[in-house]
Amino acid sequence: MRLKQRLKFIDLKVFLVPAVLVLLVIVAGVFYHKQFGQLVNATFQWSQRYFSWLYALVTFSFIPFCVWAAWGKQGQIRLGGKQAQPSMSMAAWVSITFTSGMALGVVFYGVSEGLTNYMTPPPFTHLLPHSAAAAETALQYVYLHWGFQAYGIYTAAGLCFAFALWNLKQKFALNSALQPLLHERASGWMGQLVNWLCLYVLVASLGTNVGLGTLQLSTGFRYMTKLAIKPLVLQILIIAILGIIGIYAACSGIHRGIKLVSNINMSVFATLLAWAFIFGGSVFILNNTLSSIGGYLKNFVEMGLYLEPVKQTGWVAKNTIYYWAWWTTVAPITGLFLARLARGRTIRQFVLVNLLVPVGFIFIWFGTFGSSAIFTQMHHVDIWRDLQTQGYPVAFFAYLNTLPWGKLVMILGLIAVILSFVTQYESMIYSIAEMSVNQSELLPNDHRVNYLKIFWGIAISLMGFILIQSGGLTTVQTSVVVLGIPILLILVAYVFGFVKAIRRYDETMLAIKRVDDAKN
Repeated sequence: MRLKQRLKFIDLKVFLVPAVLVLLVIVAGVFYHKQFGQLVNATFQWSQRYFSWLYALVTFSFIPFCVWAAWGKQGQIRLGGKQAQPSMSMAAWVSITFTSGMALGVVFYGVSEGLTNYMTPPPFTHLLPHSAAAAETALQYVYLHWGFQAYGIYTAAGLCFAFALWNLKQKFALNSALQPLLHERASGWMGQLVNWLCLYVLVASLGTNVGLGTLQLSTGFRYMTKLAIKPLVLQILIIAILGIIGIYAACSGIHRGIKLVSNINMSVFATLLAWAFIFGGSVFILNNTLSSIGGYLKNFVEMGLYLEPVKQTGWVAKNTIYYWAWWTTVAPITGLFLARLARGRTIRQFVLVNLLVPVGFIFIWFGTFGSSAIFTQMHHVDIWRDLQTQGYPVAFFAYLNTLPWGKLVMILGLIAVILSFVTQYESMIYSIAEMSVNQSELLPNDHRVNYLKIFWGIAISLMGFILIQSGGLTTVQTSVVVLGIPILLILVAYVFGFVKAIRRYDETMLAIKRVDDAKN
């Protein structure tokens, strides 16, 4: 009985099913990791064969939805009501928003993706490897994967949650954005099913992020130090140390932990950007970045919807669809986190900060590092050889090593990976734990929620380790495509619910205005 009393702060309806599923997958991955990897890859083949069209269509549709939400008459609606005030400065909001979403990914792929597209162009383009044409188009596909479609997914999810939480006064939960569409059924079995499914998929997908970060850190550390440390030992150490740091930061509270790490991370990013721009071929970076942005915008619709219906080289499925699936799987938890930061902002401000500002940064980051890596490779410094011998995770460090004071810059790069890892890790743990508690059972400054942060943090870390051991980078990447399909359909339901809620909200506000006018 005393144990039941102590556990009352946990919302067992939300927590229990996904927690058990996660533990079962972890056990299966530990004892049957080869079979686990084979299952993931087989399911990936099936998913990309039959559902690539769904990913392309839905993720592309989120962009006009965000534009409509921001620049329609509802764009002036303030999240939280007319009197709501923001809880942080615009600068802090922007830094937390970006670093909690994709910071780890841009460090991992900032050099490798553009360089890969230059050295081995997409087969359906028929471009010659490391040719002038390949160099000039390489970043267009990078911008496709990391640009408007990517952040459109996050922004759409976040906006639906923000309106549900702050204006419709819904609970901080993954089913809250379904209330306008399903009404009381959103709190019934259908809503619980959404909570279970999303929470399990989110933990598994965040395990993917842990896997990517661990692979990059372990490879980068061995590349820098030349120490003969077994990869397995180093990966365990990295996951354990950074997991502890991330959990501690999450337990310290959103404004103390996340805000501090995010601000430091943005400063490190800015320093690396400036160094790469100054010493990495400034004129080429400017010319190639602007040309790539122009090509991306010109071909945006065609590239965003192209699925190789006849050529079927497999490139789109393994690259473009992989990215859409990755963003989709973490969109609910990222959106819920972004929504929590948005009180006091208008819908238009929300879209600007969560869609346009990050895409602007993506243009600059990938334009600088991707163009500079291509420029370096063109001038006979063979970064590509390191990628071929040591894998894609080494790309960022192999490039930094070509710059002046390379050893020092590589250390700064290592810090960027660590901070990106911790920032995303802590923000997601914080949000998942908040969804797993009974808010009515918590006292002010109740630290019992930290037990849930510890549990979910350990679970995510173990999931990342299992994915690495089940097949390395390939399994880590392909796992997200399988998980994304049901989440994609849930995101569509969120959007329909938002549109319905906005119409009702407009009608209610109009009725209130008529009453006020009649009184006056």
